[in-house]
Amino acid sequence: MKVTRIEVLELEAPLEKPWRIATFDLKSLLATVVRIHSDEGLTGLGECIVRLGPGATRAVIEEVLAPVVVGRDVFDIEGIWDDMYRTMRARGHSRGYLLEAISGIDIALWDLLGKKLGLPVARLLAGHGRTELPAYASSILLDTPAVMAHEAERLAAEGYTGIKMKVGAAQNEDIARMNAVRKAVGPNVDVMLDANSGYDAPTAVIVGQHAEKLGMFWLEEPVVPDDLPGYRRIRDAVKSVRLAAGEGEFTVAGFRPFLEEGLLDVVQPDIARAGGFTGCRRIAAFAGAYNVAVAPHTGASGPICIAASLHFAAATPGLLTFEHMYIYNPLHEMLAQPLPQPKSGRIAVPTAPGIGVELDPSAVKRFLRKGSAQHAAS
Repeated sequence: MKVTRIEVLELEAPLEKPWRIATFDLKSLLATVVRIHSDEGLTGLGECIVRLGPGATRAVIEEVLAPVVVGRDVFDIEGIWDDMYRTMRARGHSRGYLLEAISGIDIALWDLLGKKLGLPVARLLAGHGRTELPAYASSILLDTPAVMAHEAERLAAEGYTGIKMKVGAAQNEDIARMNAVRKAVGPNVDVMLDANSGYDAPTAVIVGQHAEKLGMFWLEEPVVPDDLPGYRRIRDAVKSVRLAAGEGEFTVAGFRPFLEEGLLDVVQPDIARAGGFTGCRRIAAFAGAYNVAVAPHTGASGPICIAASLHFAAATPGLLTFEHMYIYNPLHEMLAQPLPQPKSGRIAVPTAPGIGVELDPSAVKRFLRKGSAQHAAS
């Protein structure tokens, strides 16, 4: 089965109320959707993570990657991935928009292969074979301690045994938030802290040591991803709270120093950034060599990313837990059928061929970015 054409869709959904995290406010949710057509009439869907400039991702796909992919046999996914990566690696681009664009294409190729063979991607990956996943609720956005505690209490009442809350704004304010949330949910709920790289190392140490006293489950992205000295300083000072990170990393090479130096307990690759299924499988295998758990990042991405992440998580031996973004994301309306929702803290893996989702054309039309149109790379 050969690739005949690649479509790229830039989507945007403004939010009525911005999502507030430590480093910025999300006022709109963006997605770059990839649709790959084949000579057998089948179509595969993929998604590239987008926080800024979806047009840049589209340009990479159309001008750099499409010439590598069009005409190739879909069964040669690993070779296609390596050839895409080689296009710009020699020019210093082994991260950023290039890898995010590769991610969308790779997801679409696996979706296409699953449809060709009549199997869900989780089965194609021939991994762990889970049919449902443990899921934690993500994320309680920054607010007053009372508001965040009330939200945590509500989520715990719904059956979640793991809840993530945002921190990273200010040391004393975050400590008050942590105290309130722990008091609200009691000692039997795992509480994850996500700083979104908002701290410097000294502040992260103080917050992390307080988190130890409260029995928090992990501290995620305490400092910016390339602050290895900061991670070393936090690792030396915080012993009983897991350190988690990786949504800002793109390749095995990016994870290498964190794993070789024992700086992380949980790696969090995002399938729409870290090279799709192919890239994330390599990262997960590398993490397994160090006995480090995997908890895929999903975040503010669209539903194609979420669906692909469910399949990746189902097949990954070292899975710890799955990030379920419970906050309303209007981009999820682009699907013809909604994704599975957790029940009592567990979520089912889609069973339809491929990644198990299709687009609703009318909904997609509503979300097309103003001033942009459908593009085709061939």
